[in-house]
Amino acid sequence: MVELPSGTVTFLFTDIEGSTGLLKELGPRYGDALAEHQRILRAAFAAHGGREVDTQGDSFFVAFGRAKDAVAAAVDAQRDLVAHSWAEDVALRVRMGLHTGEPRVGGERYVGLGVHKAARIAAAGHGGQVLLSRTTRELVEDELPTGVTIRDLGERRLKDLDRPERLSQLVIEGLQSDFARLNTLDEELRRRRRLMYAGSALIGVLAAAVAIPVFALGQGGTGSSANVAPNSLAVIDAHSNRVVAAVPVGVLPSAVAAGAGSVWVANIDDRTVSRVDPGSLSVQRTIPVPATPTGLAVGFGDVWVVNGVAGTLSRLDPGTDRVLATTRITQPAAGGSVTTGGGSVWAVYSNSVVARIDPGTGIVRATGLAGGGPTAAAFGGGSVWVANALDNTVSRILPTTATAYGAQSVGSHPSGIAVGDGAVWLADHGDNTVTRIDIASQSHETVTVGRGPTAIAVGDGAVWVANADDGTISKIDPTQYRVTRTIHVGGRPAGVAVANGRVWISIEAPT
Repeated sequence: MVELPSGTVTFLFTDIEGSTGLLKELGPRYGDALAEHQRILRAAFAAHGGREVDTQGDSFFVAFGRAKDAVAAAVDAQRDLVAHSWAEDVALRVRMGLHTGEPRVGGERYVGLGVHKAARIAAAGHGGQVLLSRTTRELVEDELPTGVTIRDLGERRLKDLDRPERLSQLVIEGLQSDFARLNTLDEELRRRRRLMYAGSALIGVLAAAVAIPVFALGQGGTGSSANVAPNSLAVIDAHSNRVVAAVPVGVLPSAVAAGAGSVWVANIDDRTVSRVDPGSLSVQRTIPVPATPTGLAVGFGDVWVVNGVAGTLSRLDPGTDRVLATTRITQPAAGGSVTTGGGSVWAVYSNSVVARIDPGTGIVRATGLAGGGPTAAAFGGGSVWVANALDNTVSRILPTTATAYGAQSVGSHPSGIAVGDGAVWLADHGDNTVTRIDIASQSHETVTVGRGPTAIAVGDGAVWVANADDGTISKIDPTQYRVTRTIHVGGRPAGVAVANGRVWISIEAPT
């Protein structure tokens, strides 16, 4: 067995951008492309003394004893990928991230925050891009390979990390050097803060008539089309597929849940929850919560609000519209979600903590860990299912102990999850797909939807997907595994729920 490098080590993480879409496009030929990709990268790693720590599908985790060797390997790999004679319809692009630290070695694995930081840096980038942490940059900036320079990208906040990290990008002569904005927390916050004001004038217009449907459209064909004002709740008739109303809510609405006779919307920037009457289509009450609401669920007679940034869970009484109690579950995290089922409330945080809470007492009965970077959770088939964006998996959680048993690889950035019609439905923001996992057989089916699917719900004989990047809702037939309607709502759909024969979608400001 080859020993892992010890002392000061540079980690290199890689993965293929849009791998699920590429798999769907290439079919059986994807295996050949994947094998060529692996051969090219392994040759570059070996040439510079890299030690392959782990490989999962389309990703690599490699360790180097010297930072300059890791950078040289990344540069050679990117150059060789571009120079390779791929088939005409293959567009295989790999993102890479490097970080240098002093990890502990545990058996055949590394232990320490540095591993997670390197993985998060890689996940923040785009295909063809190589990102460096501040530590790695300081070690290599005077010994860069020929034709390579460094571009400073400034301090960025990465998911699950308490402190910002100053990131840099390798500029490799002859290769692409300009990329879209990084996928980091601060970039998302910047976008949301800047754009929430764009809808303020429209909100004022709607506020005078909150109980009145704003529009009723239906053009047949693939669906209806409407431009719903930002910071509002779009309402779609589940049978006609028409946008029938819009209800203004708080600023930067996200999660949506239905129950206790109302529809509930978490407003991130307001730190409030809007209670919407599904009959009059009006906001009955705007309820302050103790911290940023990142997830909602209704069950056991209460509304449960995850405060991901604070690592807490609040219990809201729909009888009094007041928060009765707030419980600290874990350390502050970047986000969190909540679901109910199996006699318990389940809170899941982006630092991988899963907690089973007694709905009667609010006491935490068990805790466990999901996969890397959980983004959403749902209960069904006797289990809790968690979408993990960092390691591109879905975890199945044992209700009795809150421990994970079995993780399945899916997509490239799982973002939303729902359970219904005997299956787990997973929205993948990175691949623009929805994966159906049959609970009984564990077989997979993949459906291409709109751009940037971010939330998903099952109800009224369909699966409904909110596509944040193109302002649409995809309606999937759960028996035929195909999109039957595409409904344009505008803005950035952020959350979705189904109740009372209608689909309820929170709308952020568009990018």
